[in-house]
Amino acid sequence: MFNSYYLKDLNTTVFDIETTGLFHSRDSIINAGFCSSLGEVWQNFTEDPADEKRVVEEALERVAAADAVVTYNGDTFDLPFLHRRAVKYGLIEKMPLLWSVDLYRWLKKYWPAAPSMKSMSQKSVEEAMGLAVKRTDEIPGGDCIPLYNYYLQTKDASAKETILLHNADDVKQLARIAWKCTFLPYHDIAMHEGFLFKAGQRKILTKGCSFKKGTFSSQAQMDAGLLPVSAYEDQYHLEYDSFTGKAVLELFTGEEGPFRYVDTEHLPGDTSEIEKLSGFHSGYLVLAENGEPDAKAVNAAVQCVLSAYFGD
Repeated sequence: MFNSYYLKDLNTTVFDIETTGLFHSRDSIINAGFCSSLGEVWQNFTEDPADEKRVVEEALERVAAADAVVTYNGDTFDLPFLHRRAVKYGLIEKMPLLWSVDLYRWLKKYWPAAPSMKSMSQKSVEEAMGLAVKRTDEIPGGDCIPLYNYYLQTKDASAKETILLHNADDVKQLARIAWKCTFLPYHDIAMHEGFLFKAGQRKILTKGCSFKKGTFSSQAQMDAGLLPVSAYEDQYHLEYDSFTGKAVLELFTGEEGPFRYVDTEHLPGDTSEIEKLSGFHSGYLVLAENGEPDAKAVNAAVQCVLSAYFGD
């Protein structure tokens, strides 16, 4: 995964938290763990309830330094939990624009083996991929809560070490799973789920693309406060709201036989990367054939237009 087309040029980190429960309003973060693609682990442990603000702030700094964050069920738990604890401490302005790569969602939807899995827990996926032998921790995740309560009462170093070992194995194993995911259809995932790219130093996060009646529609998020855009060209329409930082792009296709295409002469900016694609012919980029989108071509066209308007 880390060497895939959409991630290879991004700063990517693996992220996982242990918490005292499922509810951000009354529960807190026990530990925040990060792992690089090379298996280097960084952890921050909450020594007592008053220490959580520091842990949240330093975790946010780690997240902010990344372009993409790999999690397992992080879209519904880890990242929202961190976000809501940041709100509690008045740190919300530190939440950056980033690409959330939730491997649980991706594997459940795009892994051919997923329908035959009895469970899609991280440990079940590790077993299916032959990675279970790499674990050295001694407890299931749920045991971190009573162990942490015990640590708060006793300051027993062994309890803390057991929690940290479990979390370290979680992030290291998730990095190993990511390396195994060479089979995922990354162009399709990027087209349907979105992807992050850089136009100069500016980050642009697309939100996925849909195709209807000869129009490819995509939304994107970037910095707020840029000059507003309302572009109505023959080949595309683009609207950017400077207050929200949201952009909406529509690409209009021509049709000839089974092909739907865009005329690249009418796309803004540098089209040199588009011209290298297999779907590029005689100045036209084929975006769909027989109703089936060419995901790589669609993503390249979206990136081309957005880069031309918002590249710094």
